[in-house]
Order: sequence, then C-alpha cells, then structure tokens
Amino acid sequence: MVLAIGVVLVLLGMTLFRFVGQQHESVHVLAWGEVAHLLAEAGISSSIRQVREALQAAGLESGDSALQKILRQPNPLADTSLMPYLKDSWNQELKAFAADVDKTASIRVEVWLRGFEATETDPSRWADPLAKAGWLSIEATGRYREVERTLTVKRRIRVASILPPLTSRFTLHLKDASRGQEGRFNVVRNDYQSNVVEGPRPLVCLNHATPDSPFEARSIGEILSAEADEQIWQKRGWIWLGGGKVRLNITSGAGAYGEIFHIYDVSNPNTFQPIQFKSPPSQIPAVFSNPVLLYWDRVDLNPARQVQYTFEHGFVFEGFHDKSSKKDVDAMYDGDILSPLERQIYTSRSNLLHLYGEARKGYQSRTRVLGRVVAAFPRFSVLQVSSPETDVQEMLTNARPLYPVPSMPERAYDPGREIKDARGRRVGGPILTAGMLFSNWAEYAKVMSGIVELPYVTSYNAMQDVLARKPVRVFPPEKTILSEDLGSDLEIRHEHVLCYKGPVEAGPRQLEVIQGRVQAEVSSIADFWDTYLDRKGGALVLDSVVRIRNPEQRDLFLPPAGQPAPLKVSGGGMIVLEQGNLVLGGVVVTDPQEALSIVLVRGRTITFASGQPNHVHLFAPGAEVTAQAPIQVFGSLAASDISPTGCTQGGTLRFREATDPSRPSALAFTKIHIEPQDSIWHE
Repeated sequence: MVLAIGVVLVLLGMTLFRFVGQQHESVHVLAWGEVAHLLAEAGISSSIRQVREALQAAGLESGDSALQKILRQPNPLADTSLMPYLKDSWNQELKAFAADVDKTASIRVEVWLRGFEATETDPSRWADPLAKAGWLSIEATGRYREVERTLTVKRRIRVASILPPLTSRFTLHLKDASRGQEGRFNVVRNDYQSNVVEGPRPLVCLNHATPDSPFEARSIGEILSAEADEQIWQKRGWIWLGGGKVRLNITSGAGAYGEIFHIYDVSNPNTFQPIQFKSPPSQIPAVFSNPVLLYWDRVDLNPARQVQYTFEHGFVFEGFHDKSSKKDVDAMYDGDILSPLERQIYTSRSNLLHLYGEARKGYQSRTRVLGRVVAAFPRFSVLQVSSPETDVQEMLTNARPLYPVPSMPERAYDPGREIKDARGRRVGGPILTAGMLFSNWAEYAKVMSGIVELPYVTSYNAMQDVLARKPVRVFPPEKTILSEDLGSDLEIRHEHVLCYKGPVEAGPRQLEVIQGRVQAEVSSIADFWDTYLDRKGGALVLDSVVRIRNPEQRDLFLPPAGQPAPLKVSGGGMIVLEQGNLVLGGVVVTDPQEALSIVLVRGRTITFASGQPNHVHLFAPGAEVTAQAPIQVFGSLAASDISPTGCTQGGTLRFREATDPSRPSALAFTKIHIEPQDSIWHE
C-alpha cells in the first residue's frame, strides 16, 4: 500500500514537472508567434506599394501581358505564383531588415493567383471557357525562431466576356417578329428593277465581313472564294425571327435592293434575264411522263388530226414589285396570270428585312435562318410542248409558243378551262384543257402560276446551285444543305467546348449570366458619365462590365449631351442598364481589339436617332427597335421586334466576325476586373 502510494506520488510529480515545462515552452511559442506576426505585418506595410507598382508594370490590368494571358487561359486555373513575372525589389530589403531584428528572423512577400473557379459552366444558360473568379493574393510570411505567421491581403478578380451570351452569334435576333401578322414587314414599294418608288427602304443584313467593314474587312476575292463552301453558314452571323410565322415577299430585280440573286446569277444586273426551272418528276402528275394523244389546233389544215404530244413543266421566278414600265400600281398582277385572291393576300409590296444581303458580288450573304420564316416568290408557270411527229415539231420550233398555266383558287377551278398559247396563235400545238392533264385542283395547284411560299433557307440551297453553275436547274434544289429549323435545340460550340444547348430564344437565363458578370456599379446615368467618360479626350473608357441602376428610369443617350457624334470608345466593355431606354446617335470603337455591348434589362425601346455608325452589340429582349434615320450597326442586334412603321429609312446590320463566340478571336473580348477593396486574412 505504501509502495503504491509512493509510485503515484512519483508519477504525479513527474506530470507536474512536465506540465510546467510545457507551459513555459508555450509561452515562448506565443511570444515568437507575435514577433513573426509583427514581421509579416512590417513586410506588408513596407512593400505593398512596391508590389502594386510591380503588378501594374507587369500589365496585370491592361495590355497583352503575360499576366493577362494567365488570367485569360481556359479554365481551370490552378494556384499560380506571379513572382517569376514581377521585378522583385522588396524581398532583399525585407531580408536585411529581418536580419537586424534577429539572425533567425525572416520576412518574404509573394504574390499569387489563388482560389479561381469557373463562373459560367451551364450550357443551358451559357458556358464560357474563360469566365472565372478568384483572388489576387499578396502574402507576407514572417518567421522568428521556429514559428511562422502569414498575413494575406486579397483582392477579388473577376474575368468575364463583354459580349452578350448567345445573341452575339447572330446578326439579327428578334424574339417576337411576327406579332400575329405574318406579312407585317412587307411595306416596301419598289419597281421591277428593285428601285424604291416611295416610302420605306429595306434594312439589309450583311452576315459576313465585307470590303467596307470597319474592322476585319475582307476583299471581294476572299469572300467569293469562301462562298463556294456549302457550309459557309457556320462562319457567318445567324438570324432568328421568332414569335410565329414571318413571311417576307422577295424583292424583284438585280439592282441595289433586288433579291432575285436568291435564285439566279446576277453577275451583270444590266443584262439579267431569269432562266427557266424544271420541276422534278416528284412534283408533277404522272401524265407528264408519257406522250398524250390530243387533237391539234390547226383545224384549218386537218380538223380531225390527233397528235402525240409530250409535256414538261417549267417556270420562272420573279420578285414582288408594285410598278413597271407598263403599270404604276400592282404591276406584278398585270395579265391575270396571278389571281385577285393572291393580290388581296400578298399585295405587291416587298419586304423590309433583306436577310441575305445585297445583289452585289461579295455582298450576297446567305446564312442560317432560324424560326418559321418563309420567302414568298411569284412563280410564272408554263407548259413546254413537244411532239415526236416531225412536221408538228417543226411548227412548234418555228413558232416557239408559250403555254402559261394561270393561277386558279380552288373554288374557281374549272377543268374545262383552255390552256393555250399566250398570244392566241394556232401553231400546231394541242387543243388542251386543264382537266386533260390534271385530275383535280390539287394536281393543278402543284404546277400552276401563283405566289409560292418556301422556307427562307431554301434560297441558301438555290444559291449553291448558282455557284455550281448547274446547267439544268430544278426547284426546290435537289440537294438540301439547310432546311427549316425553328431553333428548339440550338447548339453553339467553341472548338471542343459546348457553350450553349437549348432554345434559340434568349431571355431570363442569359440575363442572369450577364448579371453575374457585373464588375462595377453606379447608381445613375449621370454617375456613369462622370466615372467613365474622358471629357478631355472625348472618349468612353469603360474596360469593365458596368451596371447602371437608374431608378429614375431615364433614357441613356450615346453620345451624352454636349459630346460630338459618333462617341468614341477607347476602352470597351459592357453597359447593363437596369431600367430605361436607349437612344443611339452614333458610337464607334477605335481599337479592333475592343468591343462595346449594351444590355437593356427592362428597357422598352431602342431608338436610332441618326445615321451615324454604331459599333455595338445590343441585347434588349423586351425592347422594340425604332429609327429616325438609317440604321447602321456593326456587331449584333437582339431585341423583341423591329417596328415596320418606325424603321422606314432602311440601313445596314453588319455582323462582326471577330466577336462570333464560336471563333477563337472572341476570347480576346474579355475584361479582367480587380476590385479596389482589400480583404485581410491571418494565418
């Protein structure tokens, strides 16, 4: 018992001795830690200015520096030391200072990029391979004896594109172009040669770079060489007209506003003549496949003679025109080949939206068109008549008769209606009525003259036939490169990265992406101009994604009052206007490496107040576009609608190829923003 108690007392004594020793050691560690902390604090305090100057000199916030390239590289971005890229003038000074304190003391200040995470990863909204957020970390480590303490000063870094998600892939993107009126854009009154007689002028979409593009211009030779590629649509700005069926009456002629180049070669507009198409066998009744025995029309020679005749169906296309050399109004309906009902439905006006550019070589701009968009053409059909009987064929060859097949509505279909030479001549042709070739109106309707509607992209395929110089043309073309696509399952890729997969309509999800990119914010439009307008230089210097709250709901004018038009942009970026409308009087980007985007979150109108150029990507899903002058846009236009009555002076929408998100060049339009506030962390 005594022995046991003695052992316990010995153990207790040893424990107490050890505890007192540990306390003594802990006190030392705490003291040394305080010294290490003070050393780290001294390091930060004495070197922070030098560090920031070194970062600025290395081009962290501007230019094409190595630091910018690190931040702009595709995700993921691992923790990265920036010391190899900086002129480190402070650590030698800190080393000497620490040595004066104690030979075991040391201080070192390093700069890192840490904790970066991708911020746009959902392809159903938008996935950007570069978008990320993390920290610029200035880390001072003090060491005394065996104890280290690190003091970190951090600033948040956000890397974001200044191009609107999804819609920067489009030249024109309209959410509700139909408004329940399929023909609402057919308001242009033109003559047969395509000259506008009076009233509204067309708005022309150039979906590729042209010789007169402000940046990234291409020569005519380059354009024509690229045009031969049947997949050229993949490299051009796309078009979406949403909201229901939109019918665009194609403009006649090969002149300035003519759209007949959709289906014919118009190399020389002065001598242009439409060629005749042949209908594919699948489009015509079986009776056309074999000779038909009919009485001939030369009853003066032999009233009882029957002749074997062979029929082919051919037709020419024209465009819509209200005036010709023969008639001032409704000229395209002259001759009763087209029906009064068609005149009532279609009118003779052509369309305001020329989606495939101009007739000039190098300016024809076929591309992918999404939505229920149809092109309407007047089709003038004829029967081509021949005979295996030599004497009859000789008569037909000499007379060259023309047998038009006029339009007949179903309720007016008459199987006994005679089909005869347009000039009423008797030339050895057949005595023919509609019922002899067509068993019912449905068969007749397939080949009769009339206004036909086809998916707009049919013209894309027809233009490929023109380029291929096919000797015999059929319509619709035999090869379907593009077909009608409502845009319900759209994909946009950047090389191997799927950026978007979903419906073509842009809305709340894309606005959420944009809101997540915001790098700076101001309360009012006045504050915006005070902050970002260089009044002395007369230029907008944005260099970030800026949100304007604008609770007063004032309109944003570019340029602002007192500044000349067009407003120059030397530092691009994105303006996110929470409330209010936009009035554009002209804005130009001075550097091809820059771009400007303007987003209207709740805005109702975009107004073009002058004919000055506007280098801008516009994203306003709830806004209607109106204009007081010709519209001139270099970038993209995404809105709810274009007002046919409010945009009567025409203009040009030019797609900017470099900002196409499917191209590598689009990654350059990314802004790096470092927040001005510090966060201090102790380790």
